[in-house]
Amino acid sequence: MTAKAVLPLAFVLAACAPPDLPAGTAPLDPVAFFTGESRGEGVLDPIVGKSVPVTVESRGSRTSAGGLSLVQRIAEGSKKPRIRTWVMQPRGPGRFTGTLTDATGPVEIESAGPRATVRYHTPSGLRIEQQLALQPDGRTILNRLEAFKFGVRVAVLNETIRK
Repeated sequence: MTAKAVLPLAFVLAACAPPDLPAGTAPLDPVAFFTGESRGEGVLDPIVGKSVPVTVESRGSRTSAGGLSLVQRIAEGSKKPRIRTWVMQPRGPGRFTGTLTDATGPVEIESAGPRATVRYHTPSGLRIEQQLALQPDGRTILNRLEAFKFGVRVAVLNETIRK
């Protein structure tokens, strides 16, 4: 294969969606799961550079409108830990919209069965797509976050979140 053929193929493969994360059968209610304390541990794999461990400590509370306010402390490798805040409100069955301090514009969340999909854009121009999959124990979620720039996947975070 020539170098001219390899580059376009690399872009096509980078844009392919990976398969769904394994999940249990119980429906995922993001508000119920993230109310209270949870902790996530994972690895961020950028397309360029070394993998980085990530730890996320979360504390969520229900809002008066039936949504969720979630404050997270994120430790990413040797970077100074940072705080981010989510606020989600229900917009119909299995649908939420909200804000996130890491996002420009709205955050969209769709929940169906044991999975939820989260989508938003960052100030640096990344498009974020996140899949959450509730595990059979009901207290664990697998999270795969993918970051895209100009349609090309530039990083993947695989994380396990536990209540």
